[in-house]
Amino acid sequence: MIKYTLAFACSSDGFIAKYSGDNPFEWTSHEDKNHLNTLIKNHKWQVMGRKTHELNPNDTRSRVIFSRKYQEIKQIKNSINQFYFNPDFNQWEEFENLCQESVLVLGGTSVHDYFLYADLIDEIFITIEPLTFNEGIPAFTYINFKDLTPYLEERGYRHTEQKINDGGSLLVSFSKT
Repeated sequence: MIKYTLAFACSSDGFIAKYSGDNPFEWTSHEDKNHLNTLIKNHKWQVMGRKTHELNPNDTRSRVIFSRKYQEIKQIKNSINQFYFNPDFNQWEEFENLCQESVLVLGGTSVHDYFLYADLIDEIFITIEPLTFNEGIPAFTYINFKDLTPYLEERGYRHTEQKINDGGSLLVSFSKT
């Protein structure tokens, strides 16, 4: 069985980016970057949307890129381990045939939504940075960030929180019980 882990960083008001094309690496803490690198090393596959992939390309990593541009699973040019996948056309069995090991879900919002609402996520790691954007790209479409913990607890997740630096960055972890 494939283990699915969702990870993202956000502002204290729940935005994963200030605007489309904003790269979180520009405003996340060193500790978050280290945590993300550890997660990447511990997961065979990464799943993300096209924009997230384009902001942080890396052809050495095994990736499935959610994109509505293609109706069939398509290998990304010049890559042996990266594929476009359209969840509107392709069957989930096809996805799991590609990713037969642990999967790290990295975003954006539509990808977060897909895995959360399909009830596929085993673990969630959220780094909350001590920044306020007031507007931007939300972590989820239909869940207000302040309601996320009760939403997940109702679905059987337990959570922990830990301060990861002196600047006030917080790592919140959820796992299914």
